Amino acid sequence: MLISGLGADETIWEPALESLAGFTIVRLHNRGIGHSAAIPSPAWTTRDAAADVVAVLDAAGLPGVAVYGHSLGGRIAQWVAADFPDRVTRLVLGATTTGDAHGLPRPEAATLAFESGDPLAALELVFSPGYLAAHPEAEKRTENRAVSPEQGALQLAMSTAHDGWDALPRIRARTLVVHGVGDGVTDVRNASILHEHITDADLLLLAGARHAYFYERADANAMIAAFLAG
Repeated sequence: MLISGLGADETIWEPALESLAGFTIVRLHNRGIGHSAAIPSPAWTTRDAAADVVAVLDAAGLPGVAVYGHSLGGRIAQWVAADFPDRVTRLVLGATTTGDAHGLPRPEAATLAFESGDPLAALELVFSPGYLAAHPEAEKRTENRAVSPEQGALQLAMSTAHDGWDALPRIRARTLVVHGVGDGVTDVRNASILHEHITDADLLLLAGARHAYFYERADANAMIAAFLAG
């Protein structure tokens, strides 16, 4: 189960799919994105979104899966693993945080970029210098896919309000925490916090990579796939 980040639909995962060729893949649109229902109210949380993920697994007839969440998807994945431990065989938390209350907040440049409404404003925080020039298709995949500015704002608020601190000690699945050292969207120090407070966790820090590490680092994708395969 691949859980996308803020404003992203299933196409964001395309660069990682080759490494996951041996798996059956389930990708979903979080609420407010693409074909999914709208976020119903400002009270909607990442924990509510985790219940949506399990509803998709139920509909697909999948009792237990490896779960890989990136950014906002990693926040949601923390609650999937904590609240539904029997459904998660392995867990990957990519470029994410336990939340501002016990972690490092989003850098100011990222907050301003997300609040600007400009879909291109955060690209230099997401990709390493020169990557987009060599791979212009990445810009199209990573643009905000929220169905409306209002839904985009609600998803940003859900992400910002995330507090998964109480979830971490309840995560039983073997976990891999992955983070690009140069991430301009989520402070890399959050990775160590997750690693230290999840009982059975490994840590993979990627020098030279930013938020969208799975676009730039095929070696990281291979390592993640090997972890998911056990």
